[in-house]
Amino acid sequence: MTDLLARLDDLIETTLIARAPQIDETAEFPVDITRAAAAIGVQRLLLAEDGALDVARTPLVVETSERIAMHSMASAVTIANGRLTTYLLLKYAPQHLVERWVEPTLRAEAFGAFGITEAHAGSDVRAIATVARRDGGDLVLTGEKRWVGYAPNGQYAIVLAKLDDDARDARTVAVVVDTASAGVTQEHGPAFSGLRGMPNGVLRLDAVRVPATDVLAVDGFGGMMDGLNLARIDAAAYACGLLRGALTASVERAATRRAFGKVLGDLPSIQAKIGRMAAAYQAARALTDRAAASFARGDGGDQDVISMAKLFTSDAAREHTDEAVQIHGAEGMVASSWVNRLNRDAKVTQIFDGTSEIHETMLGRRAVRAHQRGEAMDAFLGRGGATSAAPQE
Repeated sequence: MTDLLARLDDLIETTLIARAPQIDETAEFPVDITRAAAAIGVQRLLLAEDGALDVARTPLVVETSERIAMHSMASAVTIANGRLTTYLLLKYAPQHLVERWVEPTLRAEAFGAFGITEAHAGSDVRAIATVARRDGGDLVLTGEKRWVGYAPNGQYAIVLAKLDDDARDARTVAVVVDTASAGVTQEHGPAFSGLRGMPNGVLRLDAVRVPATDVLAVDGFGGMMDGLNLARIDAAAYACGLLRGALTASVERAATRRAFGKVLGDLPSIQAKIGRMAAAYQAARALTDRAAASFARGDGGDQDVISMAKLFTSDAAREHTDEAVQIHGAEGMVASSWVNRLNRDAKVTQIFDGTSEIHETMLGRRAVRAHQRGEAMDAFLGRGGATSAAPQE
């Protein structure tokens, strides 16, 4: 994979760095970057030579996503989305859907939306109101998905719906919908402050008729959560890229800017900011690598470690890109500056793929319940040994 990374670095150096400010300013879909990455093979990282699904290279996914997101998180997300949908299709979809959508997606000729979120169902996924009702050999879908990547321009969508009933505990299905079907409406959503360039919007389903065979062979909620585990590893990698960008820009600024008769980097307050930033990057990357290694085993990964990685990296990215803006002063407040873009993108990572608050809540709940079941803290943390019992008071 050394050759792939070298070719990716060449794409970044020769094209992406120059294109990134324009992508952010115009919020136009960087299809050129997405297709250039596809030509290198970045979207194929989870495939074996024979085209079968192979998650062993998930750690390489982290490396590529970090490198791209350091300069353009929108580009990193447009690329990663192709891996997410093809992962789900290869793992769970019937062969006719694999044949129709996988190769076009890997070539960045077709784009698939991942439809979970609704107006009143964000992190609370069980609150979705989209329903797929059985009607003969078809499913009839009605509902509205919001804040969905590739909703405005995707050729297909993997949509989470409740089956026959909108009750909170209803059975769920993940339906693959051709967006050219009657009853599908695709709309652009409001512009975000960050992640500018990733198409995002609304997918309306008004009695859309889909063959009953066009579903993933898994409980809908479980399958989409499996996909979210992969998406959260990518999100952690984006945050690592933002942190690395913030550190790189801050060191360069501190080494060249003068204030009070000395180089800015000689001031203890600036050194402290940069020191914490460097430590945060190393910790974030180590946790993300651990999450990726767990997913690479092929069993869906360690959900707790993946959640920790997404939570820690996104919060660290927001904190330290904010510090990078501070180090740059008024120049950091200019919307077109690199650190300003990093800071705006960092905020997005705290919200998509589960807000920081929902990850905190999930992890805290699981830790307490693990203790109530009599499990040692090492088990919850995924570490060996039996040294984590709380001392008796």
